[in-house]
Amino acid sequence: MTIRTIIFDFGGVLYNMPDPKRVSKWMKIFGFNQDPEVLEMLANPNESQLVNDICLGKIPEDEAWRMMHTKWRIKPETIRRFRNQFISKRHLNQQLVRFMDELNEEYQLGILSNAGDQSRSLMTDVFHLDQVVDEIIISAEEGFIKPDAAIYQIAMARLETKPEDSLFLDDYDKNVKAAVDFGMKAIQFKDNEQAIPMIRELLREEG
Repeated sequence: MTIRTIIFDFGGVLYNMPDPKRVSKWMKIFGFNQDPEVLEMLANPNESQLVNDICLGKIPEDEAWRMMHTKWRIKPETIRRFRNQFISKRHLNQQLVRFMDELNEEYQLGILSNAGDQSRSLMTDVFHLDQVVDEIIISAEEGFIKPDAAIYQIAMARLETKPEDSLFLDDYDKNVKAAVDFGMKAIQFKDNEQAIPMIRELLREEG
C-alpha cells in the first residue's frame, strides 16, 4: 500500500526538549537534585509514573505545577519563569515544520503525542501546529498513552486511515516498535539531518 498519512510525535520531535545541562542547573538551584521522583522524571520521563499519570490525564497539568510549590517548596515566581521556559516558541523544531509544510500538499498529516491536558493549547495557540496538520491526538484527552495499541487505533480512526497506509515518526524506540507491530511504517527520530532524508527516501520507495 502507498503511504497516505504521516504522523509525528510532539515532544522530542516537533518540540525540542530543554537542554539537560540547563535543567540540571535549575535542579541545583531548586535544591531537589537528589529527589528520587524528580531524578526519575528527568532522567527517563517515558518511565516516570508521574509523567505517565500526567499524560494519561490522571493528574491535570495545573496540579503538577502546584506540586512543585507544595511538595518541592518552589516559589510561585520561580515556577512561573520555569513554566515560561517550556512554552517558549524557540523550542519549536522549525526545520521539521517547514518540511511538514512541503508534505501537506500531498499527504495527510497528524500529531500523536503523549502529553498533558494543556498541550493542545500549546500546540495550537503558541505553535499554531493546527495550521500544519489535519489532526492532533493527545494522550491525556484519550486516556491511553503510547506504546498502547489503543492510541494508535484512535489515531487511525481520527485520520480515517489504515496502519498500512501510515508512517509514524517518534523519538522513543518503544513507541516506534509498537507502531510497527500495529502495522505502520515507522522511523525513530534522532535529529533532522537523519530523519528528513529517511522520510524522503521511504516516500520515494513507496511511490
